[in-house]
Amino acid sequence: MINKKAIAMSAYSFAIRASHHSQTALAAALAVAIASVFAAHSAKAADATFAGTWADDLAQCKTEQDIAGAPMIVTKSGYNQHETHCRFKSVKDRGPGEWNVAGSCSVEGDEQPIGVTLTLSGDTLTMTDAAGSRDLLRCP
Repeated sequence: MINKKAIAMSAYSFAIRASHHSQTALAAALAVAIASVFAAHSAKAADATFAGTWADDLAQCKTEQDIAGAPMIVTKSGYNQHETHCRFKSVKDRGPGEWNVAGSCSVEGDEQPIGVTLTLSGDTLTMTDAAGSRDLLRCP
């Protein structure tokens, strides 16, 4: 995982060293460019993780959200599936393709806490909680 703070500090350090060689403007521009490239790469990596539309089978992907059996739409901040709406309060990265998530869900108006582990392997998202595991397929 790319550490944005370390990249920014490295870019800043580079700019400081270069300024001692009468290249302040060029060094500053280069430092900003380097930090921007890595920040964009990091954002793309985060966007390509567990976020997406997931279903028990690919036929379910075509089901509208107002119908029971709709696919799960997952974002970085929560998920929605028919009458279930969940908000993540914390997402902790456990390593490549695995996160611990805590939050709360409203199921038909009833608020409930959640704790789940998300594991991503290719186009399969496994959600594991105290009740067991559920494998979901990424919708096209």
